[in-house]
Amino acid sequence: MQELETSILVLVAGILIIGVAIAKVAERYRVPHPIPLVLTGLLMGRVIVVLSPDVELIQITGFDFIAQITLATVLFYAGLTLNLRELRLSIVNVLLLATAGVLATSLIGGYAIALAIDIGIAAFLIGAILSPTDPAALFSVLESGGVRVKRKIFAILEGEAVFNDATSVILVITVFEPFVIASYLGAGSGTGIGLIIGEFAASMGLGLLLGFVVARGVGWAIPRAGEDTNVTILTATTPFLAYGLGELFAYGTGYEIHPGALAAVFAGIFMANARRIGLGPLPQRSMRNVMKNVSFFFEIVVFILLGYTLSVPLVEGDPTTEPIAFMIANPSVVQLGLITAVLVILVARPISVFLVTAVDRAMSFKERIFVSWAGVKGVASGALAAIAVTVLIHKAGELADPLHPLHSLLGDYVEEIKVAVPSIYSIVFIVLIVSLVVQGLTTGVLANILGLVEEQDRAKEITVHRDATRQALLRLVDQYTEGRLDSETYGRLKAELEEEIFQLEDELRRVVSERRAKLQELNIREEIYRTKLQYYQDQFESGKISEGTFQELKMELDAEIEEVMNRIRFQEQRIPSESE
Repeated sequence: MQELETSILVLVAGILIIGVAIAKVAERYRVPHPIPLVLTGLLMGRVIVVLSPDVELIQITGFDFIAQITLATVLFYAGLTLNLRELRLSIVNVLLLATAGVLATSLIGGYAIALAIDIGIAAFLIGAILSPTDPAALFSVLESGGVRVKRKIFAILEGEAVFNDATSVILVITVFEPFVIASYLGAGSGTGIGLIIGEFAASMGLGLLLGFVVARGVGWAIPRAGEDTNVTILTATTPFLAYGLGELFAYGTGYEIHPGALAAVFAGIFMANARRIGLGPLPQRSMRNVMKNVSFFFEIVVFILLGYTLSVPLVEGDPTTEPIAFMIANPSVVQLGLITAVLVILVARPISVFLVTAVDRAMSFKERIFVSWAGVKGVASGALAAIAVTVLIHKAGELADPLHPLHSLLGDYVEEIKVAVPSIYSIVFIVLIVSLVVQGLTTGVLANILGLVEEQDRAKEITVHRDATRQALLRLVDQYTEGRLDSETYGRLKAELEEEIFQLEDELRRVVSERRAKLQELNIREEIYRTKLQYYQDQFESGKISEGTFQELKMELDAEIEEVMNRIRFQEQRIPSESE
């Protein structure tokens, strides 16, 4: 047993190391990192199953727990980094997309899926799972492509990605899952629409309240924590506290009230705007740096495990519920997954976006098209699939109790979930892969085509940040010289500012080096074209080619030379001078 636990520990460490390496390689080649991480998990699962078929390192129930804490972390970090000032530019669109838009996508997608796939009301559960856009995947897509969309569009995408994940979690757990279970168990299950609506409303309201309470409590403790280590621990545990307190309502009340996801979001938002809720200033930069690393850690784990769980039976002890085996035994599932991807990406998402943004007359058709296409799916949908499947499986466990009033329905229910569970998981996985590959690799290109990209000069931005940090360092030196700072504080702050300047200058050198390499390439191209032109001229003067041929060749090369020279002038303007 100890040997197995040690092997698992080594494997987990290996997963993280491989995940970080893959993410860095993906960043270098401008590929959204979720894609290679998911494929790595899938490959890892197949290798483990082949080499050690008796070892099951993680069941879907374990993945469910990881999925929940990942959602809490990602949502808290998204709330912590949300720019409320930018959000005001499009607050109506964001709120509509995060509420009515999520519901519309769930219903439209679910109805379209139900028409194409005969799985009953579970189609609407799949629609709800696939309704959120994922902040991790979306911003990875934009950053990997070096794309900065216009201010208003980015505010919409950022705000929607923050709020609609939380709304989708509540919608899936409190609305669509009870409906699916009720449809399997029949009218006697006792699930009423009034109760479901009440649970949904309670989850939304309690999420806001709990987020405020947690933010106030942790926000009060952080300034009094003293050392950086204590601040790091308090910040890193805040999303787990907010999410965990929210989920206690489901256990403490007996009702399906799940405000945890929304509590994590609002805890982040309130802590990012501490003064607005009566708190003193918090170390925003330190908190964001901590959560960036924690969030990235869980993203790596969940994307790899998302691929890995395709090789693990979802219902323990039943190999027919292994998604890979299920898809091989039922090839139509792959086709249905591809159909679902088309329906969600090209039907449900655009319709919901155009409907809920109709009130914004200032939003152009091109902007609506881009927002529709930028609904990239990722860790949120994968985590929701794991959570939804786990709830369906746990329900079977409850029914197994002979004292349960619906125990007699266990046989039929188990047979239903043996088909529904791998179907849901397989279809969601296929849609995620299609979305990450198709939308992930084309979102940046579409932004350029539609003219929605803001012009930016990375070298100038870095230079401004470096110069501002230099000014701050000079001011610090003046304060120390005037005797307003003690040596210990001065030494610590000076080291931080010098490290920041060093990092900015290192990044500036990299950007300038890339531009100089590009400039060198353009200069060589110009030289090549002029060499060819000189050769043609020599051939014409020696009578080896006619004047008509020479003029035609010269016209083509002159156009090439002019274009290259324009690009050279543009590139020269983007390289900072030595004095800068």
